[in-house]
Amino acid sequence: MANAQSIILHQFERSPFSEKIRLALRMKNLAWSAVEIPSIMPKPDLIPLTGGYRRTPVMQIGADIYCDTQLMLPELERRFQLPALDLPGHEGLAKMVGAWVDTKWFQTSVGVIFGEVGDKMPKEFIEDRTKMSGRPFDVDAMKAAAPILRDQWRTQLMWIEERLDGGRHAGTGDWLVGTKPGLIDVHAFMNPWFVEKNVPDFLERCFEDAPLTRSWYGRLKDFRGQAPEEISGQDAIDVAHSAAPRLKPASTAHDLRDFEPGERVAIAPDDYAKDWVEGDLVIANAERVIIARQDDRADNLHVHFPRVGYVLRRV
Repeated sequence: MANAQSIILHQFERSPFSEKIRLALRMKNLAWSAVEIPSIMPKPDLIPLTGGYRRTPVMQIGADIYCDTQLMLPELERRFQLPALDLPGHEGLAKMVGAWVDTKWFQTSVGVIFGEVGDKMPKEFIEDRTKMSGRPFDVDAMKAAAPILRDQWRTQLMWIEERLDGGRHAGTGDWLVGTKPGLIDVHAFMNPWFVEKNVPDFLERCFEDAPLTRSWYGRLKDFRGQAPEEISGQDAIDVAHSAAPRLKPASTAHDLRDFEPGERVAIAPDDYAKDWVEGDLVIANAERVIIARQDDRADNLHVHFPRVGYVLRRV
């Protein structure tokens, strides 16, 4: 049964960002627990933990709640150092690659996929994504844009092919940087996986011009780790309630906006799903924001957000 030291991933099977974390867990061969959450609102057992943040996935360890995969991966590296994924040559560069695949390439993937299958989506899904994005879920516009986006998607895949070809000629192995797979490979894997799940024929066509990328992708898919323990959302809330956030000294040293520990603040993504999460500021630095929250069901929590891609304001 999951406890205060367990990794709990709130996710759903077809979520590409969840797969990014699942791949890292497999590569590190870590034990973990899975909470299957809905792909659309409401998410009644997630919101008590996050305070309103609704994106997928969310990672929980005890009463510490991690929002956004750009924080989850370095947290896994800090807590579980072997085998390492933040390898020599990946430092900093992995975050840069992650920023590309999570935004530009992911948005292109969304256009390719929904240009193909958007008219097959349930009404509830369309309504949820319209509300989340703040703009209409326009299937006709997606279909019209799909040919252009398919071209752009393949071009971005070919960047991986170019990198692998360069490594092959340099004799540095079969991975994007160096002789071992690491965080850069984890980030880059996500969009091909997402496309294969939804429009596999398109991915296969792209692979015709990218044989090194096809092999690289297959090697990453072959990683086998520990099967997750399936638990309920209430189980995860019970874990948080019986735990305490990991002790961290409150600090906003060198913060550019002069926030102070203990200030009442709110934070939200800067692009879509702008659900503000309120709490008392614990840490604000160049990497992350941690706010303290109290919930009737989950008790005392620390909710962690990355600084990039999020807006922090005083309440």
